[in-house]
Amino acid sequence: MSHPYGMVVVMKRTVRLATLPLNRRKYSELLSLVASYTEAKRSFVSRLRSPSMWALLDRGESFRDHAKAQGWYPAGANVHLIDQAAFDAVDTCVRHIESCLAQADVKARVWRRFADEGTRHYAYACLARYGSIGEIMSGGVPAIPTVTLAEKTRVAVASYLHRTIRSAINRTWPSVFQARSMALDSTLYSVVEVERPGRTPAYRQYVRVIGATPRSRIALPLAGRSRVSGNIRVVLDDDHKRAFVHVAYNAASLGAATGPPVAIDWGITEVCTDDSGVHHGTSYGEALVSMTERRNTISKARGKLRAITKKDAGSKRARHIARYNLGTKKQKARLRRSKAQLRTIAGAAIKEVVYGEGNRTRSRGRVPRFATQRPRSIITEDLSHLRGKAKSKKVSRMCASWARTENEERITVHAYVGGSDVKTVNAAYSSQTCPDPTCGYVSSNNRHGDTFHCRNPYWDCAWQGDADHVAAMNIKARIEDREISRFTAHTEVKKILEKRFLRRKESRTRGTGVPTDGTASDGDRACAAEGEATAHGRTPSKPRGSVPVVGDSLRVVDSQSPGFVDMSGETQRLESEKKRNA
Repeated sequence: MSHPYGMVVVMKRTVRLATLPLNRRKYSELLSLVASYTEAKRSFVSRLRSPSMWALLDRGESFRDHAKAQGWYPAGANVHLIDQAAFDAVDTCVRHIESCLAQADVKARVWRRFADEGTRHYAYACLARYGSIGEIMSGGVPAIPTVTLAEKTRVAVASYLHRTIRSAINRTWPSVFQARSMALDSTLYSVVEVERPGRTPAYRQYVRVIGATPRSRIALPLAGRSRVSGNIRVVLDDDHKRAFVHVAYNAASLGAATGPPVAIDWGITEVCTDDSGVHHGTSYGEALVSMTERRNTISKARGKLRAITKKDAGSKRARHIARYNLGTKKQKARLRRSKAQLRTIAGAAIKEVVYGEGNRTRSRGRVPRFATQRPRSIITEDLSHLRGKAKSKKVSRMCASWARTENEERITVHAYVGGSDVKTVNAAYSSQTCPDPTCGYVSSNNRHGDTFHCRNPYWDCAWQGDADHVAAMNIKARIEDREISRFTAHTEVKKILEKRFLRRKESRTRGTGVPTDGTASDGDRACAAEGEATAHGRTPSKPRGSVPVVGDSLRVVDSQSPGFVDMSGETQRLESEKKRNA
């Protein structure tokens, strides 16, 4: 896959290889080695907290050489292992900065703050290098050779970025607490296979990693056989006294896809719904509800038992409860099984979107080899802005367990393999806007749960269908929308959609299909005359009253019409009070 700037992007996927249970000596030695690695990484992460050190984050080798020159390496430790700890510390700090910038939508803020393309380019160039970010956080103004701007403009941009980044990071910094993993390059381990005549399996594969003492290695027996090469990560599993070896492979692409584009809307009752109305992973919601409700019930029971132990602290009953009822071993195992079930359902659904229905595994030859059978682009919604609580505790618990980030990463990998491009659009009000190009009415009353019913009060649209299907259709339409970008604020999106609807309404009042004042947008030009519009789920049209405009209030004034709806604010308030008093 080619990058827009000419670079070649190589997608990697990580495979987790389990070892057999280790004996006490091996596990203790491995635990000691991981502890020394973690202590060195903790020290490096702490030293990288200062913004003046962030120039070293652009290259891990720069920080390694600087740490050696400053004498930060612990005495007596393996130098090559501490090198990996330094690289790991740099990667941890980089991920933290990127996470803070993404959560605060810094790029979107820059896009909305500055309208000039040159100014935006300078701001994005500053955000692309951690040395520039550190210089800004230290009060400086970075000089970007590829951008020519006035000194006053660069100072203004740097000042704005300083405030924004400071608010995004908010004095947070990662800390290394648990000693459970270490990264190794190819010089710190070797792979051997031992033949075992007359035994099953006939061959046993070992990964021999560096030991705590010089010229010694710890042989980790793998449960199976696989290709182990490049940089690996050894992760300890304390529950089963074993380890996992994480190996990264280059994902092989099937070539560029040329099929029609597909838009999807992520959900919690199913994994996703595409713009043709097909629901993928319909058992996802049931599994998610079962998992969250079970966790809620068990957590309430454990809370009551924990209150008893605090009330009768020191008693025999409290000790018995703490020993036999408040353990976490079964709880963690149950959570692992539930998450594995969700990953299986989500993975199968995502593969159906990328490779086609029924094409779940490439190893069985089910992936269509023809480029026309795979979508050339997959259009998804931007979910990075989701924050806060849901409307109910039940939905909030489900959203807390919703692995949306994992699903986004997974579809990115499979899209790379299938040769499809992943495009992200603004999803604001996508499930509340009528998809009929002759209507486009947007209101929260259009959606009730998973059902969409257009409540257009000015003419009889009554578009009905599935809310997720509607959202996917609107998401697909926004890929060509020049007014609504990914970074457009949701309040601005609402204003744009309402303006378009008002233009359509005024055009219908004049008896024309397109505004005559030259303000028609791309969506307006697609509008047809009344009676010619068709849409899935459209109910038969009924005559409505005239629709005059009175100031800023838009409503139907013919109360004798059978479809009379008064949408004034006073009427809505009276109806709400009547429902509350009923």
